Amino acid sequence: MDENVYTTNVERREKKGYSRGFKVLLGLGIFLTGIQSLGGVSYIIFGMRKQVWLEVGMCGYVRQVFYFLCILCCFVSIIKIASSQKLFSKLVVQCMRIVGSLIMVSAFLLPQLQGYKTSGFEIVSYGTFMLADGNILILGIILLIFAGIIKQGFSMQNEIDEIL
Repeated sequence: MDENVYTTNVERREKKGYSRGFKVLLGLGIFLTGIQSLGGVSYIIFGMRKQVWLEVGMCGYVRQVFYFLCILCCFVSIIKIASSQKLFSKLVVQCMRIVGSLIMVSAFLLPQLQGYKTSGFEIVSYGTFMLADGNILILGIILLIFAGIIKQGFSMQNEIDEIL
């Protein structure tokens, strides 16, 4: 009896590195978000110690704190992408969710602080009360949607890695 020998022509995909342009963007992103992160952490710490909000206003200070926290999350994500050579990872998904959530929280928190200036798109506004800033809220929702898309990309990447 003849043995049935099945062979497959499945070639393992070689890992392709990032393009030169993307590597330049990653390097620039790491450099700039790193500098912003260092400056932001010092701004937050020294701002609390020296009560910077008395000069710039509470709304201005809190807005900067949210901004620097978002930049710090982006810095961590870019470092992960550069070091793992994978665009999708659990850490990138978590960082994107954190950034989206921070922005959504700021949409509800900032309008409650003294010195806040509206963007013109107010959600549930009555007199001087405003529940949320619509422009900021939309940005937060969009980032959470992108976090979901990145999560799906991460799942698909894991399935492909298991197959190969």
